[in-house]
Amino acid sequence: MASKFDLIKGTDDIFKNPEYISDSVVFNSIESARNEDEYKMYSDHRSVIISTSETGNRVWIWTSSSIKNNTDKLIDICRFLRDLNIPKVEIYLKQDVSGNFSDLYALATLEINYIVKDEFSLGVYTYKGDKITDTNIIVPDEDEKIILIDKTNKEHIALVTDFYKDCCEEFRWQEKFERKVQEYLNMEMYALVKDGKMIANAAIGSPTEKYLRIKSIAVLKNERQKGYGYKMCAFAVNKILKKGTQPMLYTHVGNSAAMALWKKTGFKEHNRLCLLKIEEDN
Repeated sequence: MASKFDLIKGTDDIFKNPEYISDSVVFNSIESARNEDEYKMYSDHRSVIISTSETGNRVWIWTSSSIKNNTDKLIDICRFLRDLNIPKVEIYLKQDVSGNFSDLYALATLEINYIVKDEFSLGVYTYKGDKITDTNIIVPDEDEKIILIDKTNKEHIALVTDFYKDCCEEFRWQEKFERKVQEYLNMEMYALVKDGKMIANAAIGSPTEKYLRIKSIAVLKNERQKGYGYKMCAFAVNKILKKGTQPMLYTHVGNSAAMALWKKTGFKEHNRLCLLKIEEDN
């Protein structure tokens, strides 16, 4: 493995870098990873933080904007990721370095034929409002209830499994269905249950010093356009505010329905990230 990046802890001095502090909202997942055992973080201690999960294929890279035209440094990062040998890696990084990085990644890994399969922008949204008090939104109807999913409860496991089984084809999860269900069971998830079936949910991530991420708002396809997404988003916002942190989230900028929901609930776009999906070219 390349020696230019060392394994670091969440207390490393690089987290005191003024530019990183300014970007920490955008890189909320790195902030969360600082306190979680399943993540490993590497750094040159000056301008790069690379965060990886031991169980997934997502890699978050914070870089100083000053290196966006530094070809040698970007190639070093590309080669380091190549040596990590993560299959179908998804790389999240600053929008302003993404073009340079995607081209260099392909060049730096010619010997193993990696290609950039997809590249798109993620909007970073933050919520600055107060608690949502509209009872028509946040209080379930008489035949509905919102419950906190308990991953040790067999009935709750069945609710989550059945929900994502219904969404499996739409989300293209056929090959990773069981892993995705387990991933969601490990989250703080609130389910809107009607007639014994989960029809919508809200999943919340790990808190950082100031922000807590809404990881997902999902509604069954045949239950959409009925206000359930808005209801669960408002519910999640209030839960997060009650914890003393501010809600934030990431969304694909091409997902117009999701972006409309965030704006309607009171979120505003703070910044943007780039997501690169890398695969081996066979």
